[in-house]
Amino acid sequence: MTSPISPLKNRWAAVALCVAINACVTSAMAAFTPILLTVYLNASYFAASLFMIVATLAASAAIHVLGKVGDVPQRRYPILIVSALCGVAGALALTLATSYSSALLVFVTLFAVAGSLFPQLMALAFVYDRKSAPIIRAVASCGWVVGPPVGGLIVTLQSPTAIFYAIAAAYGLLLFALSLMALLLPNAEGRSTNVEASAAASHEVRQGSLSTLILVLATVHFLIAICALGVPWRIVELGGTQSDVGVAFAIAAAVEIPIIACAGFLRRRVGPAQMIVAACFTLALYFLAASLAPGPIGMIVVSFFNGAATGTMMGLSLIVIQDRLPDRPGYASSIYSNMLRLSYVAALLAGGGIAQTISVAAIFWVAAATALCLCLGLIVWRPLGPIGSLSSSRAKRGDREIKASAD
Repeated sequence: MTSPISPLKNRWAAVALCVAINACVTSAMAAFTPILLTVYLNASYFAASLFMIVATLAASAAIHVLGKVGDVPQRRYPILIVSALCGVAGALALTLATSYSSALLVFVTLFAVAGSLFPQLMALAFVYDRKSAPIIRAVASCGWVVGPPVGGLIVTLQSPTAIFYAIAAAYGLLLFALSLMALLLPNAEGRSTNVEASAAASHEVRQGSLSTLILVLATVHFLIAICALGVPWRIVELGGTQSDVGVAFAIAAAVEIPIIACAGFLRRRVGPAQMIVAACFTLALYFLAASLAPGPIGMIVVSFFNGAATGTMMGLSLIVIQDRLPDRPGYASSIYSNMLRLSYVAALLAGGGIAQTISVAAIFWVAAATALCLCLGLIVWRPLGPIGSLSSSRAKRGDREIKASAD
């Protein structure tokens, strides 16, 4: 008997293309926004930081609301299409923004809704083919490597306004692709669970296991975010240049992306709990080495550890959360996306405060102590419980059910 989904075997590739476009756009905006605020809108550094915090919180609120309502199959594509449309409108509105307040209004409204594209696309990837989610997450990381230099080239060769037109065009392309997918692909109905599995997952969530898991993951991502914030400061403090900063991040990305793509395989072989402990230990080693680095070359050399820990957590976190909410992939993806955003806000406040009151090196000492304590706590108290066995068994069960539904 022919599988009803056989003509759509490569539909995950369409989702991957949309994720890549969105990642390029988002990363270009993230790289250019501080320059827009401080150089072209004459905002102070404090005002620019406040702008990014408020915009992040607004996007988190929009992602949370849309994530909760987006798990109804008939709503997934409409939410994605409206989000892309808001991206087009937001980029065009920024071409007319001439003040700090007008730019902030665009970010807390239109771009806040557009921010839901990533979690909703990852939810779509999970529903269509759960095994492709780590690869598509790696595609998103590749987009973050490509977006900033392309955006910078547009600004350099053309004008600041040109990048907004380019972003609007990219969102327009995304809008067209999503509209085409909505017409050609069926409603993305989840097939990973049955009623009994959904009830069991909901019972586990009520028992607080999900809250504990998110708290642990958020702490690790806070450390990763504070690392991304502190590395440029530390390299410059040691006498390095912007080129050295770029090399350090490039090495980390080169290590990070393959690990993200292999996260699903590593989860099945090693287990999520063990991977989280290994990431915490690797971060502790990295922070300790960074705090003791004699020069920028030392920071560049130890970037391998940064990439290994970041890749492990970026690839694992979404999978583990989706395993705990198998019947609600949209909500799970929104939790993941907001966890990253809010961890960044916390790192921005904590890292800036420590650097201002003590020193840049103190950021890494505090982060190393936090990572080591978290690592020991996970080993001794095991707050996550049998997360490895639960996630592995649930993943195998979901894979069997997907195969059964295809027969």
